[in-house]
Amino acid sequence: MTTRTKAPDVAGPAPAPPAAQPWQRLHPRMIVVSVSWLVGPALPLLGAMFLARDLLNAHGWIVLGSYIVVAGVQAAHEWVRYRTTRFRITDGEVELHSGLLFRTDKSIPRDRVRSADLTANPVHRLFGLAAVKVGTGEHTARSEDDELVLDGISREQALQFRALLLNRGAPGTTPALPVPLARLRPSWARYAPLTVTSLAGVVAVVTGGSKLLDTLGLDLGGNRTARAVWAWLSALPLPAAVAVVAAVLLVLGVAGSLVTFAEAWYGYRLEREPEGSLHLTRGLLTSRSVSVAERRVCGVELSRPLPLRAVAAGRLTLLATGLGGTGTRLTNPAQLLPPAPLDSAHQVTADVLDEASSPIAHAALRGHPRPALRRRLVRGCLLAPAGVAAPAGAGVACGVLPWWAVPLVAAVTAGLGYPLARDAYRGLGHALVGDYLVVRHGTFVRRTVALRRDRIVGWTGRQSYAQRRAGLCTLTATTAAGRGAVRIPDVDVADGLRFAEEALPGLIGPFRVREPAPSR
Repeated sequence: MTTRTKAPDVAGPAPAPPAAQPWQRLHPRMIVVSVSWLVGPALPLLGAMFLARDLLNAHGWIVLGSYIVVAGVQAAHEWVRYRTTRFRITDGEVELHSGLLFRTDKSIPRDRVRSADLTANPVHRLFGLAAVKVGTGEHTARSEDDELVLDGISREQALQFRALLLNRGAPGTTPALPVPLARLRPSWARYAPLTVTSLAGVVAVVTGGSKLLDTLGLDLGGNRTARAVWAWLSALPLPAAVAVVAAVLLVLGVAGSLVTFAEAWYGYRLEREPEGSLHLTRGLLTSRSVSVAERRVCGVELSRPLPLRAVAAGRLTLLATGLGGTGTRLTNPAQLLPPAPLDSAHQVTADVLDEASSPIAHAALRGHPRPALRRRLVRGCLLAPAGVAAPAGAGVACGVLPWWAVPLVAAVTAGLGYPLARDAYRGLGHALVGDYLVVRHGTFVRRTVALRRDRIVGWTGRQSYAQRRAGLCTLTATTAAGRGAVRIPDVDVADGLRFAEEALPGLIGPFRVREPAPSR
């Protein structure tokens, strides 16, 4: 069975016949790499069984035999993939043939290539290998049809492969030197513990570790050190014990965030390549390399969670066609800058957009009408306390909490909701700065988006029942970059329509109802 996937052709003269190039194969060391991944899960399990003195029983031999069988099957599968996969780059196309029973032939015209991302995990780097993902920037029903992946070629071959694709030149050409835009500064590590996910990651690790110990039947209660620590905590007053546990979790969260920061952003470099693309490299154990053609860049997004706002810092994300914001902050290919000072973020924004200054830094944003403030006060001072008081009331009904817990949590939530609502209202704003649409909103995570006006493909207006009564609407600028839309929440209807017409003249005008002339 053979399937063929080919990107649509671009209108224009037919390209010249591609020059004949030899077919290439994956590196044979990929067979060893595929089997070595089984060693990682096996070592903790075998170590736990050895500590439990349960390694030489029947269950231990069954587990060991299962791992040997799985390793053999994986090695055989990888050998078949190695023997049946071949690829080549011609003057006009990138071709890949793979599969034994189900044959797949892919070819992508080189002028349709939009990205060539290079990734090397620790095992790949140990064996000198890498993976290259070639994307066209298009979206179809099957995502695997939009990209071509070569997993298991040498790093030198991967670098040459990426350079050839993005240079648009013939094989054998030597690329020019890139222009550096930004590099990692060690002082940026101080912002890593200020992310919201630090403590959550520690709690997840502790919870997962306890469940693993329960699954393996290992009881830490029999450990002398664990019993001594538990007895010491039990002897402390309850507030002191809670403070000690919180301090330990805080230390673990800070340490974990620093380790995560080093793994994700070590060796960070942002460069502009001569062929007209942005190239980002980062990663300690897993090396990630992302290349984006500059003609696909539509704007940037500056996100500032509450902890980073307190120290005048933020994160920067690239908005580009074909470069989705999928994945975590560690693997997201659109993540352009780690948590860094605002001055650095604005400088990188100006360099990436090729502007004299950042449109975000000098934007005089228009404020939103007062009904937008009332909506946030209702949510922060009425709806949020009611939502918190409901579970507290259930606890009172079950006898777990005292009767005064309900009014206490409602009052505390309302007291916190009022300043947050005011802050959310102050954060609303929109403006046109040169060729860019600048929009800002949010309080827990304040986001400021700078989007090129010529990349807006349409406008959508939505009104809820409460918005209709308040004379507000939510405008959405549709684009092919990022999440596919930029929202302007709770804007006045007439002002929003005028703003949309000013941002993209001729699009909204034919659909607007003419305002009646004032009577004399």
